Amino acid sequence: AAARRTRDLWFGSRLLSELSRAAAQAVKDAGGELIFPADLEVPADRKTSGVANVILAELPENDPARVAADAKGAVGRKWGEFRDEAYNAVSACIRKKIWDDQADDVIEFYAAWVTRSNDYQADRARVMRLLAGRKNCRDFLPAKGWPGVPKSSLDGRRESVLKDLRVERIPERERRLLRLRDGEQLDVVGVVKRVWGGNRPYPSVSRVAADPWVRGNQHRSAFQDLIEVCKGFPDDVLHGLSTKVFPQYRSFPFEGSAVYRSRFHEFRQEAAVSEQEVARLAETLERLPEPEPYVAVLVADGDRMGELIADLKSPDDHRAFSRSLASFAQKADDIVMEHYGFLVYAGGDDVLAFLPVDQCLACAAALREAFLESLKAYPKASLSVGIAVGHFMENLEDLLEYGRAAEKAAKDPDRDGLAVHLYKRGGAPIRTRARWTKPPQEQPQQKPQQQPQEPPHERPHELPHKRLHRLAELLLTDVIPSKLPYELRRLADLYADWPEPDETVASAMRADVLRILEKKKSGKGPGEVRAALEDLVKELSRPADLRGLAENMLVARQLTRAFKQAASAPAHADPQEVHE
Repeated sequence: AAARRTRDLWFGSRLLSELSRAAAQAVKDAGGELIFPADLEVPADRKTSGVANVILAELPENDPARVAADAKGAVGRKWGEFRDEAYNAVSACIRKKIWDDQADDVIEFYAAWVTRSNDYQADRARVMRLLAGRKNCRDFLPAKGWPGVPKSSLDGRRESVLKDLRVERIPERERRLLRLRDGEQLDVVGVVKRVWGGNRPYPSVSRVAADPWVRGNQHRSAFQDLIEVCKGFPDDVLHGLSTKVFPQYRSFPFEGSAVYRSRFHEFRQEAAVSEQEVARLAETLERLPEPEPYVAVLVADGDRMGELIADLKSPDDHRAFSRSLASFAQKADDIVMEHYGFLVYAGGDDVLAFLPVDQCLACAAALREAFLESLKAYPKASLSVGIAVGHFMENLEDLLEYGRAAEKAAKDPDRDGLAVHLYKRGGAPIRTRARWTKPPQEQPQQKPQQQPQEPPHERPHELPHKRLHRLAELLLTDVIPSKLPYELRRLADLYADWPEPDETVASAMRADVLRILEKKKSGKGPGEVRAALEDLVKELSRPADLRGLAENMLVARQLTRAFKQAASAPAHADPQEVHE
């Protein structure tokens, strides 16, 4: 998880998945029948698929210790392949003794087993308790400290394996391969993340943030001139993304930092670009608008997965469940790509992805639909999605933490939620949260002598992403004035100090809101603001509801900036329409 660049993050997930795959394959080769994952075959249309870091299997013979040892050995050999390839690529800048000290102290491996009985649920629960206990009894190799050697910038637990800059300079070739900032240090894992696989370029957060701008400007002549300037840079300076691996970025398959003039100093530092080359970029960009600097981090997680697994009564039931999760993970990759984002990880019910701001809500809705379709045999299954929108220059670990906080908020208090958190550079974060489906309401008990009453007519539940898209469209078409959300938030703060709200207080609050809306003018004529929002006002019953409406508007306002750059209005009726 330690990462400064998106490639660090992506390859950290890829590395863990490949080590898990090696362990699972060793168990299968030893005669084990895999339960989770149920299959290791990679679909024909994919180069790889994710494997979670917990392997569950049945063993036909009574020698689990040998099978565990085989699996551990397979993991060590796979790690050795990654490690040795990275060392050979940049050995000129590595301190061999420190590298060797760290090389075999990276992977933690634990195993536990129980004898099968006729109660699979009890067996699985017991083996998972044993595994948790084994992990808590951690054993460590003796630490080998190196006095005076700086720690890794990514992971402060280990010393840097890079040569001492006070003694000799890192060669320019290796510096570019490692994409080192001044003063940055890397341990053995950090080096492997940067250069394994020939240092294959991976989309940066700046490239994803700029994607609405790319789509909105790609038909301009100045944009075509920008492409020609970027093509003139050497590949090891301005990394070109593979359009086969990342077809969603074929319009501009280069580093995103090349289009943000404010980041040219970083571009010069990491890629050793000359002042003349940067001047050519700047001259071309002066004929184009500045791209918006915000990017979306999406973190999704299945709800009550532990309960669903605990209900499975046999290994075959568990295998069927595993295949359903694998089916969703495969769909997730395509869905994120269709929405111009890139997937960091999709394993089972977990998804981590980076997306352009204008596509993040549509992608969240599409992921939820795919999850429900893949797990339609399990009616309890639901997916909570958290989206954090932040400046692409935020520390990557902070962006990830924002995304995880949004995912946690999506599950609180009743799961099945969508949470969107907006982190502007200055000011407190803006947070919204709503359920995908309307929570069931308890019906009041009827007295025996009373006739059943007709249920009141209610509006169909509006999905939270559609509501945000609707507000964005109203802002985009100047129906909602830009200062309205701040006035509504101040009114919510005023009512927050009142006693416990009842219907009288709620009616007064709604009347005040309608009074404010009636006074507001928009580009569409008098009364348009009230007409557009009156149905939302009717739903307000507490000051928290009013504040939530105001914050929904503030989040929607950020969406409109991305929609304008992409030159496309939001289609809130259907997620697929947004993509199209």
